[in-house]
Amino acid sequence: MCPTTLGRIHTRVATLVFLPALLGLILWAATGTLNYLVLLGIYLLLGVALDVVVYSWAIKYQPPWMTFVLALAELGLLYATARVLHINLTALEAIGYFWASWLLAVATKIVLLPIVSLTYLESAGEFRREQWSIPPELALIPILPTATQNGSGTLVKAASRAVRSRRTRRSEEQTHPDRGGRRPAARVCPARAADDRPVAL
Repeated sequence: MCPTTLGRIHTRVATLVFLPALLGLILWAATGTLNYLVLLGIYLLLGVALDVVVYSWAIKYQPPWMTFVLALAELGLLYATARVLHINLTALEAIGYFWASWLLAVATKIVLLPIVSLTYLESAGEFRREQWSIPPELALIPILPTATQNGSGTLVKAASRAVRSRRTRRSEEQTHPDRGGRRPAARVCPARAADDRPVAL
């Protein structure tokens, strides 16, 4: 897949704000700590920053195996950022929540996004409005023979109509040559012979 910068941002946001956020809400309700959602928010901002600054120019084509390699790098950066910001989570809780969120994000990307947006893969990860790539009036329409009850299709009728009109035009020109733009041939009257003159008796 060759995602665009906007496609990476769309995919990142769509995969983290649904199932991983739902998991964070469940953990918040179970443990009473909001740090899981805070960690998810930091992960989202960090991921968007990497998508815009690093991944957009460093990675033109991303094979499936590279997703796991990038996840390892993002885990290290996220863990260091969480320690700097003093997120009150243990290393086991933070790493466990990261991998759970990552698996849910991957499942969302593979299963749900192609269903939500039918052109997700063809649009390089972007959520675009479905429309004609070529305007309908410029689309090439194949000519297919279609036969009616008498066995003659539309194409055959059109061709026979053109031939019939040509034949009619030719017959009219032959019958009325002046209508066809041709000057009629002058009639030649034969000279009367001298013998036909009346003789006076």
